[in-house]
Amino acid sequence: MNLGLRKLFDLRQDQDDPQSIDESVRNGVRFAGTNLWVLIFAILIASVGLNVNSTAVIIGAMLISPLMGPIVGLGYAAAVNDFGLIRQSARNLATFTGLSLLTSMLYFTLSPLDVPGSELLARTTPNLWDVLIASFGGAAGMVALTRRSFSNVVPGVAIATALMPPLCTAGFGLAHGQWEMFAGAFYLFLINGVFIAAGTLAVSKVVRLPQVADVDPAARARHRVFITVGLVAVLVPSVWLGGRFVQQEVFAAGAQALVRQLEAEPLHAMVSHSLDRAKRRIVVTVVGAEAEQQIRQQTPVLLSRHGLKDAELIVRRAGGDAVDLGQLREQLQADVRRDVTQLMSDRLVRSENARDALQVRLNELTLKEQQAQALAPVLLAELRAQQPDILAATLAQGRRITAAAQPASGAVAPSEPVTVVVVESSRPLKPADRQRLAAWLTVRLGSGPVDLIERVKNEPAARRPQ
Repeated sequence: MNLGLRKLFDLRQDQDDPQSIDESVRNGVRFAGTNLWVLIFAILIASVGLNVNSTAVIIGAMLISPLMGPIVGLGYAAAVNDFGLIRQSARNLATFTGLSLLTSMLYFTLSPLDVPGSELLARTTPNLWDVLIASFGGAAGMVALTRRSFSNVVPGVAIATALMPPLCTAGFGLAHGQWEMFAGAFYLFLINGVFIAAGTLAVSKVVRLPQVADVDPAARARHRVFITVGLVAVLVPSVWLGGRFVQQEVFAAGAQALVRQLEAEPLHAMVSHSLDRAKRRIVVTVVGAEAEQQIRQQTPVLLSRHGLKDAELIVRRAGGDAVDLGQLREQLQADVRRDVTQLMSDRLVRSENARDALQVRLNELTLKEQQAQALAPVLLAELRAQQPDILAATLAQGRRITAAAQPASGAVAPSEPVTVVVVESSRPLKPADRQRLAAWLTVRLGSGPVDLIERVKNEPAARRPQ
């Protein structure tokens, strides 16, 4: 059983040879030519995507960015004791980082869009979950890098760990002097870089890649202490931020439950509410002094019931002062405008649909009329070939209503479409000839029932039975 599980999870079954792995890592660390230009283009693409709040563009920049190479090189080099590669990777990573900050700062300085969108703001609040993503991402990337066959893991790791967007966000903070945004974004980049390298180091140890140099036990112990201190130094702030993030989410859930309870009570007549997660503050606006007084009296009980003992509930009365009254008036005006706009939009859509239907029907009738005009000379020649006494023919579309189908008062009489053919002849047709012509016209026209009307020249028109 244990042997089966060990074989199932053994990473060395399809592992590439160490020389190929080493070559792949060193190619990613290289800082010249292709990697340099790709980095600059990736930074510009990511900056534009963040600036216009386009997720698709940001993902594209993540996929083409070469920033992962030096970070993976650091973890790999630390695992195999290649101090030359460690220095090269660290130097190239520092150069990549500086160039990325400079490029993004230059772009955001020149860009007229200086209001940070949701994509920029999302990169300014790192926490413990970013540490987990980076660690697992680095491990997955190293597993893929050590395989013989091509794998689609590396693009997924590039998207999940997101090295490029935090750097560009830090560039935005530098360009506009928003130091808090710069600190948050650069700390997120630091988390990703350090723990991707840590995940890479761990997997490199697990797959037992060959050591480049032998290190004495004392130096190995110093290296372990150095790595551990670095990981802890980066980890501790993320743990604190992660705890604060959890507290804010718990507060938001409890606050929403409290607001729903107040909305469910019609006597409170709540107009609006807002939450401030950082200050743990809930602000509700109600109509009427009685509702305001009731909620103020129930505040301790409400906060305790929803686990918000250390939160603050502020109750405002709409109309209690000029600001609240103005906000209520604006809200009512906005609601009226929205309802009127929706009503007019619905009516416009219905009107356009009716117009389109009429236009389609008109087109159908016009087409049928054109077809009838083109068919009439041909049909007359065919009729005269069968009955030379026929001098003229007229085609018309109509609807047949029978006496037995007369509806009740106010209702529409049921009817069926029929084609009316009036032929003018020099002498009356025989009954057998009329029936044969009617049957032939039904097949020839292919449009349903046919009423054949015969009119003898110099005689009044008469309806002939088919």
